[in-house]
Amino acid sequence: MSLSIHNTVKDCPATVLRPTADTPPPYDGEQNDPSPGPGLSTTRLFFAHVGAALTLFLATVDAHIVSTSLPTIASDLNASTMQYTWVGVAYLLTQTALQPLYGRISDLVGRKTVLYASIAIFAVGSALCGAAKTAKWLIAARALAGVGGGGIVSAVWVITSDIVEVQNRAKWSQALSITWSCSAVAGPLLGGLFSGHQGTGILSWRWGFYINLPICAAAVAIITLSLRKVTISKDPDASLCRFFARFDFGGLVLFVGGSACIVVGFGLASETGWKSPSTLVGLVLGAILLVLAGFYECYTERDCLFPPSMFRNPAAVIILVLSYLHYFSFSAGTFYLALYYQAANGSTPYEAGIKMLPYSLGSSLASMPAAWFITMWQARKGDTKGVNAVISLGLFLATVGFGLLNLLHANSSLSAQALFPLLAGVGVGMLFHAPYQVFTKAVKPSELATGTSAFFLVRFTGSTTGIAVAGAIFSARSSKDFLQTCR
Repeated sequence: MSLSIHNTVKDCPATVLRPTADTPPPYDGEQNDPSPGPGLSTTRLFFAHVGAALTLFLATVDAHIVSTSLPTIASDLNASTMQYTWVGVAYLLTQTALQPLYGRISDLVGRKTVLYASIAIFAVGSALCGAAKTAKWLIAARALAGVGGGGIVSAVWVITSDIVEVQNRAKWSQALSITWSCSAVAGPLLGGLFSGHQGTGILSWRWGFYINLPICAAAVAIITLSLRKVTISKDPDASLCRFFARFDFGGLVLFVGGSACIVVGFGLASETGWKSPSTLVGLVLGAILLVLAGFYECYTERDCLFPPSMFRNPAAVIILVLSYLHYFSFSAGTFYLALYYQAANGSTPYEAGIKMLPYSLGSSLASMPAAWFITMWQARKGDTKGVNAVISLGLFLATVGFGLLNLLHANSSLSAQALFPLLAGVGVGMLFHAPYQVFTKAVKPSELATGTSAFFLVRFTGSTTGIAVAGAIFSARSSKDFLQTCR
């Protein structure tokens, strides 16, 4: 694999990297937007980024905040093992499924309109999550919040790129990037902090969702004031007719439908068994839809989700598979490592969040030196051997770390409970940036924007599927009584 990637992207130029986890690349203003930005003062840019960081933090931390509080939530709402998994999956699934739509819609109605609407949807979804009386109610509310969260993630990066001059975009994007690292660490801690032993009380799990409301209000106020009288550009050629004529609805339906069927199939396995018709139909139908999506993307004349040339480039395909598996493992580890600490060790949700720091903090911090090393190597050597080395080392450490996690049990020593997750976290942390650097050189420059969207669509789909598969495995090895031990 290393030789293939090296030959494909040989002598690539140095690339500006952002040292954080699961961060989308900055908006490429030099290629796609020749305007230098509205020329805002440093003070207004600062406050605009503060408001943007607040909303981005909410959208990203919400994907992790339930990891430590899920056992408490499941007990309070009498959730089944399948519903336990879907509380986490629902948010990620809707956030992922609608990602390709947000950019096109913002061209029609404007960037700020999409951001404000997304914040409103996210706030409503959060309020409904906090007020949930049943597991099904909570799952539906999490799906609604995911719709808003996905729009926030998309709109924030485009707006902050639009208001900053081209030469300063990389510097300002670093400030937003810190948010992503903080969310990976803060999510499990906040989830544990707000998880009381009962569904009511001052610090119950419900406040993990209610707290989003005042922060959303503050973010809207800050963004509105800092961007007053600022016009954010939109595509002058965009129209509703052109949107319906060119957008790849077929590819989106096939890809998201296939992914959803697989997630549902694994979810049903916990209720009906692995050999039941419902489980097999979901898994087989999902695989068929994904294969059809691949063929469709190669021949469609619409603005396809995946660049056709990408499927003909072995390096690009390998990187997509690697990215999918990377986030598959990372998200599954985040959710079920928290459950292990509570169920096997009897830790409180907050104690589980503390014990997860070697994993979450290790993955966030490991991405920084990896990014700096790649930047330095490409600047000095002008080749991708450094990228290949980071990918290989990250894969090795992650494989060893997750393998060792299988050895943990109820009586494992504290050193093993800290060292094994740390090793896995460092491994996955090293893979947050390097694969994308290879991917950008493996696709045509004219297809970089579409390819980037496809890259992160695959990455987030890996997160969703990872939690579903891990949930199915968990339910096959345990029972609902196992969740009750977390109370």
